[in-house]
Amino acid sequence: MAKSEGERCVLTMPLLTEPWQEHIMETRFRIVEHLQNSLIATELRKLKNWQRRRDYRDLLQRIRDTAKEERGPLYKEYLKMRKEAKFSEYDFKDDLTQAEHSMQKHFSCHLQAQDTHTIASDVWRAFEKAFANNMFDPASSIHFKRRGSVQSFSCQSMGGGMKYRDGLFIWSGGKPRGCDPRMKQIVLKCQVCPPRNEYEKAMLALPIKRLRVVRKWVKSRYKYYLQFTLVGKPVRRERPTVPGRVGIDIGTQSIAIASAEDVKLLELAPAVNPHYRRMKQIQRKMDASRRAMNPDNYSLDGTIVRGKKLFWTYSNHYRRLAGRLRELQRKNAAIRVYQHNCLANYILSLGSEIIVEPMNYRGLQHRAKDVKQNRTGRPGSKKRFGKSLANKAPAALLTLLEQKAVANPLGGGLYRVDQWEFRASQYDHLSQKYSRKKLSQRNHRLENGDILQRDLYSAFLLMNADRDLCHPDQKRCERNYPTFKQLHDRELDRIRATTGHRLSSFGI
Repeated sequence: MAKSEGERCVLTMPLLTEPWQEHIMETRFRIVEHLQNSLIATELRKLKNWQRRRDYRDLLQRIRDTAKEERGPLYKEYLKMRKEAKFSEYDFKDDLTQAEHSMQKHFSCHLQAQDTHTIASDVWRAFEKAFANNMFDPASSIHFKRRGSVQSFSCQSMGGGMKYRDGLFIWSGGKPRGCDPRMKQIVLKCQVCPPRNEYEKAMLALPIKRLRVVRKWVKSRYKYYLQFTLVGKPVRRERPTVPGRVGIDIGTQSIAIASAEDVKLLELAPAVNPHYRRMKQIQRKMDASRRAMNPDNYSLDGTIVRGKKLFWTYSNHYRRLAGRLRELQRKNAAIRVYQHNCLANYILSLGSEIIVEPMNYRGLQHRAKDVKQNRTGRPGSKKRFGKSLANKAPAALLTLLEQKAVANPLGGGLYRVDQWEFRASQYDHLSQKYSRKKLSQRNHRLENGDILQRDLYSAFLLMNADRDLCHPDQKRCERNYPTFKQLHDRELDRIRATTGHRLSSFGI
C-alpha cells in the first residue's frame, strides 16, 4: 500500500447466502485457483526459457565472480535484463488477460478482466520475493496452489465487478467476447447481514476502498463473509482506560499481571482446554486408522518407511474424524481470539503503558538437542513447548495488545525491557542482588522472609522498571511494594478458593 493512501481499517460482515448463490461462489473460487496455477505455469515456462539464454548465464557467472561490494552495476544490468524478459507485474497482467491466448476469457462470464488483475498481482509478488531471495534459482521457491487452499478473493478497486449498494453485495462477471455465444454475464447479488450495533453502523459510514470475499469452513460447509476495506481510522469503542503502568510476565500458558489497582495470575485462553483434549483423542484414532489401512508404509518399530515414495489409503471413518478435527480447530481458533481480545481490553483498563519481558517463542518450539534419560533409563522425549504455544498463542496476545495500546487515546504502548540486563525472575529489590532459580522453583523468598509467587513478583518488578527499561527502579519498588503485597495475597487466596483445573506452573 502506498504511503499517500493514508490509513485503512477493515470490517467483516456475514453474507446471507442461499444454496444456489454458494454454488456460484464455490465455482468462482475454483476458477481463481485454476487461473493462479495456470499463470504460475506460464511464468515458470517463461523463466526457464530465459535461464537458457547465454547472456543470462554469463551475467550470473560474472555476478558470482565479483566481490559483493562491486556488484551494483551488475545488479542493475540483471534488473534491466529481467524487465526485457517481461518479468514485471504489468507483464503478468497482460499474460492473464491481454495475451493472444488469454486465460481469463474462458471464464469471463464469472470474472471480469479487471478483477483477475488481483490474481496477477498475487503471483507477481510470489515471483518478486523468489527473485529477491535466490536470484540464481528463483523457481525453487515458487509453488502451485493446493486444491481448496484459496480462501479469499478481492477486487483491486470499487470500479470492478464487486460493488456494495443498499445492503446488497453485487459480484458481476464480464461480458464474454470471442467465446461461445451461449455464455452470458452472471451477476450475483447477496444480502449482507445488516449492522447489529452502533459500531458497525459507524464503520459502514466510512468511504469504501475495496471489497473482499472470504470463506470459512464451518462444520460441514463453507460460510461466506464480506470484508470492507475502509478509508480512515477505525471507530473507537467506549472502553474504560486510565493512565498508568502495567507489568506483565507472560509464559507459554499463563500470564501474571501487576498494576497499582490489581494483581492477577491467569491461564491464557482456558476455554480451549476441553476442545484440545478431544482433539488429542481424535488424532489418536486417526493414527490408528491410518496404520490399519497402510501397514506396508510403517517399519517394525512403528516409524514411517523412508527412502521410497509412499501411497496412502484413507477410510471413510478416517475422513469423518478429519472433519471433526477440522471443526474443533476452527472453534479453538475463534475462542482463542475472543479470549485474547477480552484479556487485552482488561489489561488496558489497568493502565496505558504495558511493560513486558520479551521471550523467544520460536526457540521454545524447537526440539531439544541433547537426549536425556528418564528414571527408567530410557531416552527421554525431545519435545519442549511446541504444543503449549500452539494451543495458547502467547505471541498473538502480545501482538494484539501492542495494536490496542498504540491506538489508546491516552497514549502509551507496549514496551519491552532488556531481558539480559533486567532478569526479572532473579532480582530481589530488598537485597538488590540477583540469584538464579530453577524453572521448577515457582516461589521467590525475599530477604525479609516474604514468600511471593515468582511470576507475580516478576510482573511487579517490570511495572517498576526505570526509564531506560534496563533495571528495576529501587525507589519505585519500595514505594509500591506494600500495596502489591496485599493484592498478591488476595490473588493467591482467590486461586486457592477456585475449584477445577489449575496450572502446575502457578506453584499453588
